[in-house]
Amino acid sequence: MLFFKNLNFNFKPIFLWFLLLIFSKSLFCQNGKVIINMDTTLVELIELKKEVNSETKNYKIQIFSGSRNEAENTISEYKDLYNDSVAIIRYEAPNYKIWIGNYYNLIEAEKEILEVRKKYPNAFIFKPTNSVNFEDRKLKKDEEN
Repeated sequence: MLFFKNLNFNFKPIFLWFLLLIFSKSLFCQNGKVIINMDTTLVELIELKKEVNSETKNYKIQIFSGSRNEAENTISEYKDLYNDSVAIIRYEAPNYKIWIGNYYNLIEAEKEILEVRKKYPNAFIFKPTNSVNFEDRKLKKDEEN
């Protein structure tokens, strides 16, 4: 502390303020517990929505329709070119079809098809049909009424 005696300012107040700032941190902390009370119907609705979303098919792009050998060659070529793991072969009599992507809206699909049509000019966007049966599902509140 000999070094600080020769200085013109008083070091003690600065040191005390520094200590006060360090130890006052715990004074302003908030400790608490959050309890969420919600209706069980809401939980069931959320689970139902998750299930429907997993079953819902969005926009896709079809890049090929033809024989099985050509479809297998085309899908391996596509996967090599675009590194895409969502390309699938689908059989709809009498042709094998290659569907790519799973786009949530038409704008995303249109952006992708511009690139895909450079290699596959017959590619087009479509929305697969999806049949989900909700009639056998009832929520507990409906059963109570």
